Order: sequence, then C-alpha cells, then structure tokens
Amino acid sequence: MDYLQKARKQFEAGVILFERGYYNDALSRLYYALRSTAVFLLGKPDSGKWKHPALMRKFVVEVDGKGLFELSREERHLIKRFPNEREKADYDPVEVSREKVQRYIQLVERILREVIAYAERNNQD
Repeated sequence: MDYLQKARKQFEAGVILFERGYYNDALSRLYYALRSTAVFLLGKPDSGKWKHPALMRKFVVEVDGKGLFELSREERHLIKRFPNEREKADYDPVEVSREKVQRYIQLVERILREVIAYAERNNQD
C-alpha cells in the first residue's frame, strides 16, 4: 500500500466516524488522510521524520510552487491549523464541532481529488 492508498482509506474512515457522530476521531482520521497525501506528494524528509506543522507548511509551498492546484486563503488557514486541531481532538477533553469536521471533510476531499488527478497525469498512482 502506498501513501495515496492509505490516504484514501483514512479519509473513508474519517467520513464513517463523522456520520456516526464521532467528531474528534473523524477529525483525527481526516488529518492523517491529509498527512498521508502530503507524504505521497513530497516523499520522505531528508532525514528523520516529518514534523507535523513542517509537513503542512511544506505541502502548501509545494502545491503553490509547482502550481498543482489553487488553494484559497481559507484552505491555507485550515491546513496551517490542522496539526493543532488534530492534537486537541486527540488529547484534550473537548468536543470538536460537527461544522468544523464538515469543513475539513470538504478540504481533504478536494485535496485528495486534486492529488489523485495529479498522480494519474504523471503516472504515479
């Protein structure tokens, strides 16, 4: 299984959790779907492991730098905040709102669709 296949499964799991009302867990799975998508696109770091915020920043720079697809200001903001949002959802005694998870579903679904199209154009899938 490659990172793109993993991202697809993580996204699907996030949607299922969302539909069942497990918003914190859904947000976490959606985050990891985006993370897997980013690793698919960027590859492994030069050394060690990707730090979560650094990976998200590099992903945005790469998408913009290569002109792969357009990210709106709101999408950039959501991506930048995603590591922190995921961490709060996983570790803090808070309930993530349904609306927030819906925004992240839309974001990750769109990015995943764009990266899959990019991979197909470049025979990377």
